[in-house]
Amino acid sequence: MECTPQKPLTDSERAAIDYINKQRYIINLLSIEDIAAGAFVSNATVSRAIRKCGFSSFSEMKYRLSEEAKDNAETYEMNRVLSKSYTECVETIKRIDIPSVIKVAQMIREASLVYLIANGITSLIANEFAIQLQCQKIRVCVISDSVMMRKMDLFATEDDLVFAISVKNSAPEVAIGARLARKKGAKVVSCCCTPGTELDEVSDIMLYGYSQPIYPNLLFGGASRLGLMIITRTIVEYMASENDEND
Repeated sequence: MECTPQKPLTDSERAAIDYINKQRYIINLLSIEDIAAGAFVSNATVSRAIRKCGFSSFSEMKYRLSEEAKDNAETYEMNRVLSKSYTECVETIKRIDIPSVIKVAQMIREASLVYLIANGITSLIANEFAIQLQCQKIRVCVISDSVMMRKMDLFATEDDLVFAISVKNSAPEVAIGARLARKKGAKVVSCCCTPGTELDEVSDIMLYGYSQPIYPNLLFGGASRLGLMIITRTIVEYMASENDEND
């Protein structure tokens, strides 16, 4: 089921309806403000467009489009998965503190060496982050070995930055490595999707994301790392834009 106009639409109303139809599988997650922002129109325009499609209100439209999707089991399941990803993106963005991201970018630029410490599958995010930083001529070292994390005090210096990446800080070595580096005078930044862990205690700056479990819960705890990816991408792209402005 799609929003089908029953009366002529203006260009802006058409833009609103096109956006609704593209997002109809996650329409139950969207507010009228979300649709207006996504279609680059006003809330009033969205309301008029919805009425021209035969719906008495925004709530009725959401209900009918959502119920139609539930009738198709495959579509409903896909809608559920997309809803989780959408929620993780939105909640992570809500948690991002812009001044903190700007400060972290400055700390990365000023560090003699940036250590990215991450455990298990999260180290893949650290590796991608490292490549993106290296492309901006940042000296980076990825440490994913738990033994090396427990020896961070042997090579971290006060001129270095340790950037810890973890979903829940379930592996103690990440926090141990961050704490040892902090004792040597290194700055510590942590990116985590769970507040209140040991990383909070040892970090100069905390960047919080949002994570939901992936079903079925198979390997690596099944926790989504989408929030961590959004944060590292935000840092890298901000730094790249700063470099372009300075060139």
